[in-house]
Amino acid sequence: QIYFGAAFYFFSLTFGATDLYAAFGFTKFTPTIVALLLFFQTLWAPVDKLLSFFLTIFSRHNEFAADEFSVNLEMSQVLQSGLCKIHLENLGAMCPDPWYSMYHYSHPPLVERLAAMMALDRKRK
Repeated sequence: QIYFGAAFYFFSLTFGATDLYAAFGFTKFTPTIVALLLFFQTLWAPVDKLLSFFLTIFSRHNEFAADEFSVNLEMSQVLQSGLCKIHLENLGAMCPDPWYSMYHYSHPPLVERLAAMMALDRKRK
């Protein structure tokens, strides 16, 4: 809700910018649907990419926190087994490129999660 509220607030700020629409050939009038398309495809797109990246990082952080919680409950072996089964069923990439997975994957790759849980298990003992 905050995302759409912010998007439409900034759209309302740019809706009256006649220079923006004149650059795309709309000099006499500004159709609202065209204004929305121009805004979301040109001005809002970089903001959207940046927000998506931060939300992905936050989601990955929460996944590692959940894994740590399972280690604290002494259930990490069960979780590791379950993650491996799910990963095999979904035919996920075992070791994707770190930069690609950081930007595109909301969940950390299996190898990273297993390594983090094993490190926490060793540290706990």
